Amino acid sequence: MNNNSEENELYKSSHIMILLSYTMFSVILTAESLIMGWEKWAILLIGAGITGAWIIHIQSRLSNKGRLWVYSVLMMVTYFFYGIHLTSTFDIAIVMSIVIMLYTMSGEKAFIALCQVTFFITFAYDIIAMIIAGEKFDSLIVTRAMLHVAMILMAGWIARTIIDKWNEMIRRTGSEINQLKVQTDRLNNFLANVSHEIRTPVNAVMGLSSILEKADLPEDILDDVSAISKAGHRVAEQMGDILDYTEIDMGKLSVSNERYMIGSLVNDCLTQLSFADDHGVDLVVDMEAQTPSELIGDADKIKKILWHLIVNGYKFTSEGGVYAHVFPVKREYGINLIIEVKDTGIGIGEEELEHIYERFYQSDSGQTRAVGGLGLGLSIVNGFVSSMGGVMTIESTPNVGTTVRVSIPQQISDEDPCLSVGDKDNCKVAGFLGFMTTGHTEVREYYMKMIAHLVSGLSVPFSRVQSIEDLRSLVERSEITHLFVGTGEYLENRSYIESLTDKMNVAVVADRGFDGKTGPRITLLAKPFYGAQVANFLNHAFEMGIFLAEEKMRCPGLKALVVDDEPMNLLVARGIFESYGMEVETAASGEESVVKCKENTYDVVFMDHMMPGMDGVEAMKRIRNEMAHSGKDISVIALTANAISSAKEMFMAEGFDGFVPKPIELPELERVLKHVLPKSAIVYEKMIGEEHESGAETGETDEALKPDEALKPDEALILDEALALKYCMGDRDLYNALIAEYVNDRETKVKTLNELYEARELKDYAIKVHAIKSTSKTIGAMKVFEEAKDLEAAAKSGDEAYVDSNHPGFIKDYENLMISLSPGEDGGDEVLEFEPEGSSDDE
Repeated sequence: MNNNSEENELYKSSHIMILLSYTMFSVILTAESLIMGWEKWAILLIGAGITGAWIIHIQSRLSNKGRLWVYSVLMMVTYFFYGIHLTSTFDIAIVMSIVIMLYTMSGEKAFIALCQVTFFITFAYDIIAMIIAGEKFDSLIVTRAMLHVAMILMAGWIARTIIDKWNEMIRRTGSEINQLKVQTDRLNNFLANVSHEIRTPVNAVMGLSSILEKADLPEDILDDVSAISKAGHRVAEQMGDILDYTEIDMGKLSVSNERYMIGSLVNDCLTQLSFADDHGVDLVVDMEAQTPSELIGDADKIKKILWHLIVNGYKFTSEGGVYAHVFPVKREYGINLIIEVKDTGIGIGEEELEHIYERFYQSDSGQTRAVGGLGLGLSIVNGFVSSMGGVMTIESTPNVGTTVRVSIPQQISDEDPCLSVGDKDNCKVAGFLGFMTTGHTEVREYYMKMIAHLVSGLSVPFSRVQSIEDLRSLVERSEITHLFVGTGEYLENRSYIESLTDKMNVAVVADRGFDGKTGPRITLLAKPFYGAQVANFLNHAFEMGIFLAEEKMRCPGLKALVVDDEPMNLLVARGIFESYGMEVETAASGEESVVKCKENTYDVVFMDHMMPGMDGVEAMKRIRNEMAHSGKDISVIALTANAISSAKEMFMAEGFDGFVPKPIELPELERVLKHVLPKSAIVYEKMIGEEHESGAETGETDEALKPDEALKPDEALILDEALALKYCMGDRDLYNALIAEYVNDRETKVKTLNELYEARELKDYAIKVHAIKSTSKTIGAMKVFEEAKDLEAAAKSGDEAYVDSNHPGFIKDYENLMISLSPGEDGGDEVLEFEPEGSSDDE
């Protein structure tokens, strides 16, 4: 049997079908033997044969093919015993035709031949016996004999034809399946590569926007920066979804087991959700206080599960809200972590529920669909949950809402509750919050469930009031220690609420659009309003006159080395790390990082992975070796766009202390820094009083966004300054820095590229051209960007002919561009006031 038929399920089932048929045939033959008075000893042999065949089958002592031959030989012997009795002479052809059709399922022509040979031997024996017995062979017997022979020959021909066609179809189908698998793998690898490539410019967008959001800029510019930041996060999320799905689809999903704090996980998820479009609906996050504070599992996947489920609820809910309930169910091995997300959205019909796990499926599909996304969210959630040994269920009713519930087994590292209040005996809480009286019944129930769980879990008394009169009455008759107030309630009763700060701690739950201007002793809590905010407020704001302040993490004086072969990434990373008070130095290669670490002292190294020459892993190991010899200690954190789930395990196994994926997410960066750095290296700056206010006015104007009037039309053909300024968020100083970095050491850049080209080292050539592609687009050099993009693709695919025909022109354009941008060379002293050469080749 060939390999295809060996793997075919129908052929596998032929073994049991033949064995069952042999058993039935033997039982019938035994009964006929007893009725006809045939040889009794043969019955014992038939029974022994059946017993032996079943023992071989049950114990699988032989290969599939070997067992089939044993069954077949035993069946043919039994058939011969049946056929040698003259009463069966003209029945054996019909029986053997049925047996031949049965053996067609095996896909083996040898068994068809065995059946035909057995028939001819048996039939010949009968003819000889008839002659010896003096049987007269009239025309009827002769024609019947000829008909039976023809029947067996025809049955054998039909069986062989079926087997040939069958095997041909299986081979063709197998070949097509293999081609589809190869194409699917190529597509998945392509998507992974594309997402990796896109992460580089997205990293610049997100990093620079996060820096600018902290700058003192006019409000309208900050709005634009915020919009760009949200767009960058959305692209990064979609790239992450593509990577996650390709891993699930290719069966390469890696599950880690590490300790994590469930409270931090939920908080980080909510931080990321601030960049998602909530469609104006309420989000209620109900994390039960009795959930163990520290668990063991794959925190990244659990955070993505929670994020996808909430975002999915956002997308399909136009009014009402989304309710995320996180709680534990105790088990012998620890807990089942339950994440249940409900919404008041459009719901899903029974017919659509059958397709909900399919990739790219969206219930609201078509060109007129009202929501965005790739349609991968629930597929990714289902894949993640399954990989961790959990289960996922969906219940939905059209026009009512959907409930998605996942249960994930987790071990417990710390059984202490994730939320608690230190002095709960002296704590009395009141709430004057408008969302408790919302007009949407389901949302009101969501909030009341959350409040009920908090009161029960934290064991603190809570009083709810619905009007200012009820609040005044409660304050007069009770000693309230903490008061939560809604934004609308605060604005309507500002004077009275602020007067209460002399008696109790007051927190305002800020709605969207609230400018943040409150009294100096009032704490602001941003929505979504959830348990961790309550617990923190109750724990850190208990003394009168002291209110909860926002804390900004800083690492003042920490000496950091950032290693990346891409200058733009170095600029972005420097800006982010310096905002934490770090003293930052940079290295453009693995070799340079080793030398710098040998000559200088650093507290932490942020290391890129994919670099020409010495990659990040080798550089880290050499740094470790140098530090071991010198007796120094240093933390090395992988900082790379390699964001697949198995990357973290790979980097940690290689010896890195931590892993931060690009684009850099500040919550993730801070989580890793807290884990890697000593506590003495981290401080928290408190922003109190007026620092809660937003929308500070500055004297800056929009002039920084206007193109230089000195630019000439032909220069605009070389540099798209407007596009470049968008990448720089209108920051001309940053633009100048990028231009200066772009033209820096141009002779070496061109020489290196030419040397790689002449040596035919296309792999390293592609890496260099990739870097030029990214930086050219960032400064608005779109012609060079397009040329570099095509050359990179050609070099990666090994298309030497394309590289040969286009490299000289590309080098000329690249070099001329750098000359035109260099200060003091046909362009005056200012980088931006350049004078490009007049050659038409430059344009």
